[in-house]
Amino acid sequence: MQGLDLTLDIAQRLRGHWRRSLAEPLRGRSAILILHRVLPDEQEARLPHRAPYCLGPESFRHLLMSLVEVARIVSLDTALKPHRDPRACIALTFDDGWRDTAETAAPVLDHYALPASVFVTTGLLGKPRGFWWEVLAEGLWSRQRLGLIRDTLGDAGLPLPPMPPKHPDDAYSRALLRYLTMLQQAPASRLDDATDCLHQALGQAPHGLDPFSLRRLEASGLFRFGAHGVRPHPLDMLDDQAASFQIRRSRHDLAKLCREPLDAFAFSDPQPSSRLKQLASQCGVQVGLAGSGGWLSHHDDPLALPRMPISQPVAQSPGRLYDWLLGHP
Repeated sequence: MQGLDLTLDIAQRLRGHWRRSLAEPLRGRSAILILHRVLPDEQEARLPHRAPYCLGPESFRHLLMSLVEVARIVSLDTALKPHRDPRACIALTFDDGWRDTAETAAPVLDHYALPASVFVTTGLLGKPRGFWWEVLAEGLWSRQRLGLIRDTLGDAGLPLPPMPPKHPDDAYSRALLRYLTMLQQAPASRLDDATDCLHQALGQAPHGLDPFSLRRLEASGLFRFGAHGVRPHPLDMLDDQAASFQIRRSRHDLAKLCREPLDAFAFSDPQPSSRLKQLASQCGVQVGLAGSGGWLSHHDDPLALPRMPISQPVAQSPGRLYDWLLGHP
């Protein structure tokens, strides 16, 4: 860590400890954190187009060690129960079911004997396809067959990407983040069709977990698995029939693979609408997890329990993490 970064981190840590000493401690509080990916390369995880949803091994360990100073890391079921412990109860959830959850995150959690819940996008489970965001990000950043990427997206009627320079840098990474964020508003079926073709043509490895890894992690006793839909898209963008299919099918897929799948369903939507919560209830969902929010409370809607997303900047600094946790309502 550079001198300035170290000074800032110490200041943030002291400020965090000062705030912890105030009259509003963490006694009896519980929260659910959302993580997505833990990459094997810290520098790759810190790139602007990855930092919102990726950690590296170093920042992941920093996150865990910072959390255990102020909280108990518990299972999801435990976090949902009231308690009077002076330390907060924190449950870790991983969304989507990335392959690096098994390859990079799981060994660290296993080393410290910390539990986690993984919510799986079942349409990518063991399939030779990828998450549309990462198919494009990986292809463009590594300059894989740029003409093919541009032509495929153009033929699908999707906005064309910014072409990378010979040596992509942080400026291009930020431009790529803006482009990928804009694409989230595109029709889901077009994105899926275009990136399924590109994933195969670019020779990328499968992004999702395979069934063997899922069963191995479940057998360890530290990991539980729940449903997160069939494809990685916000369900509120879909009509009633398509959204209901995503919920029912992913729960059915998990029931066939897991001995004890979680009852909870994790929405990728930051705040699921009343329509979506009603559809989930009709599909048999009794506990739903939202894609954003703060601390758990007894006032929460059981079909939209809040979760706190973890990003790279928050995870790598104890001071930022303490301030961030205490700053949430």
